[in-house]
Amino acid sequence: MNFEVLKRSHVKRNILIGVIIVLILSAIILTFTKAKYKITESMPLVNGTINYELSDFNLIGAYIQTEGEEYKQTNEIPISGYEFNSEKSYCTVNDENINATLNYDMETQTLSVVPLTTKGTKCYLYFDEKASSVTDVIEDAYEENQGMLAYDGTVDNNLRYIGANPNNYVYFNCDDYNNPSSSTCELWRIIGIFNENSHGISGEKLVKLIRSNSLGNTEWDSSRDYSWVDPNNNWSTSSVKDMFNGDYLNRTGSYSTSGIKENTQNFIANAEWKLGGSRNHADATPAIYYQRERRTAVPSGNPTTWNGKIALMYASDYGYATSGGTSISREECLNKEIFNWYATGCYNNDWLYKSSNGEWLLNIDDDVPGLAYAIFKTEYGGYIQSNSISESYAVTPTLYLSPEISIIEGEGTINNPYTLQN
Repeated sequence: MNFEVLKRSHVKRNILIGVIIVLILSAIILTFTKAKYKITESMPLVNGTINYELSDFNLIGAYIQTEGEEYKQTNEIPISGYEFNSEKSYCTVNDENINATLNYDMETQTLSVVPLTTKGTKCYLYFDEKASSVTDVIEDAYEENQGMLAYDGTVDNNLRYIGANPNNYVYFNCDDYNNPSSSTCELWRIIGIFNENSHGISGEKLVKLIRSNSLGNTEWDSSRDYSWVDPNNNWSTSSVKDMFNGDYLNRTGSYSTSGIKENTQNFIANAEWKLGGSRNHADATPAIYYQRERRTAVPSGNPTTWNGKIALMYASDYGYATSGGTSISREECLNKEIFNWYATGCYNNDWLYKSSNGEWLLNIDDDVPGLAYAIFKTEYGGYIQSNSISESYAVTPTLYLSPEISIIEGEGTINNPYTLQN
């Protein structure tokens, strides 16, 4: 009987091929596993009972939001720009969901799973894209376009929108903030970002809004007729203040269908408004108005501040919104008395100028003691002068947004306004 001996070279070759095949399969399995799950030996676990080695609990699937309800898998758990979605996240054992409560602390990068008693548990963590705060969006816009925003150079150095028509539109007072549109929301505009010295809320930078259109013409204070003997230019007791923070804010009376909607109430900050008086307004630049608004010089019996939700814009808001005149720069406009803006055309590049018969401001005129005056912005030449509180001019609601409000989408244009989220 003859035996055919297999050559040694063939044996080695077959063994080598077998080893290579095993290595390739192992690499494929390992790659698939790493793509689907993240090893978590370095991730702290709390509030769970672990009765086996941490390496037994070594598979975590992480998913980040891309758009709407869409998510994509990621090999890295995000450390910023996202927030943990505890409702969507879940755990399984042998591919079956288990009743476990998950929580993930973005700051400490700590995962909590309760209860955690089953060996072989796998958890799937979902992270939603975090909405940007309104202040962050505005400050980013300043970095990208300094022709549309500018710091005012005051001691508080507030950041303001400037120019004839900047991209500062926002949907506000909406029926549904999840589905905003021009037919279900009002258009408002962002005046700028103001620090605590302007609104009295410690440690916060708040965004000030103004309605794109006025509520119409009315008296600054209709509670008493204009009188040389018995005047009243006290904002805290004025009829406009009562209307703004009464029927309009609470959607009652004559504003039962056009006032602030219930779902918008908590968007508005209860802020401190400065009520400093102004004398000889013919000499006042935007900076002088800003200083006088914050001083304690007021008519006898008037308060220096008022706390509430809705008021009027200041003369300084109007003044600092210019980007320059017909042939002069913004800096030159800011050094020019607003009373003399007609000759320079500074109002032409000021988005807060409206071609109306006049618009009431929050500022009071205490130039002549005993006279009932309030300062307003007139149509003719965009200058500011004072007039009787019993005359009728446009009133436009102005307010500060609560600090927790964020922007979820939009570009700030009139066709694509910013969308807010609480």
